[in-house]
Amino acid sequence: MSAPRLLVCLGAALLLAAGANASPITPNANLSGTVHDAENHMGADGSSSDLSNASLVGTNLRNTSFVDTSFLNANLTNANLTNTDATDADFTSANLTGTLLRDGTFTSATFDGATLTGNVSNADFSSASFLGADLSGVGNWASANWTGVAFDASTILPAGMDPVAENMVFVKEPHTAALLCLGLLGLGVYGRPRA
Repeated sequence: MSAPRLLVCLGAALLLAAGANASPITPNANLSGTVHDAENHMGADGSSSDLSNASLVGTNLRNTSFVDTSFLNANLTNANLTNTDATDADFTSANLTGTLLRDGTFTSATFDGATLTGNVSNADFSSASFLGADLSGVGNWASANWTGVAFDASTILPAGMDPVAENMVFVKEPHTAALLCLGLLGLGVYGRPRA
């Protein structure tokens, strides 16, 4: 057997072994803090699940459904979410370094404080939130849909991206005076002695 063919066979065997030992990802599952590194979950349905603080480094999540799923603080470094439906998913503060998001649906998802550096070719981020997110390393952003995406002054956009041309929505930070008034109002409502 030639060396390249042997390497392909070994690689396939490793992927099958990783998939054989994988913890299942199912709808409405509580998988918070679990480790799924390099597992194969292609085609899985993890809708409405909790994958907060989970480790999914190098995990194959192609063609999956993660509608309304929490990835809060999850590590998705080098994961493959190609053609994934993550509508309304929460990626707040998630690490998406090197993650493939191409052809995925991420409408109304939350990426606040997240770091993205992967390929987003043809991804749909319409109405998603990227407040304070780092998108500086995102690849192929020009073919993605950014219509209605919320961003703020702390969002780091990719070089060359014009948020106005992409129909993104700038969110101003609340003024200090407005926050102070809300705080005082809260003290007035909750600070009163109860009978």
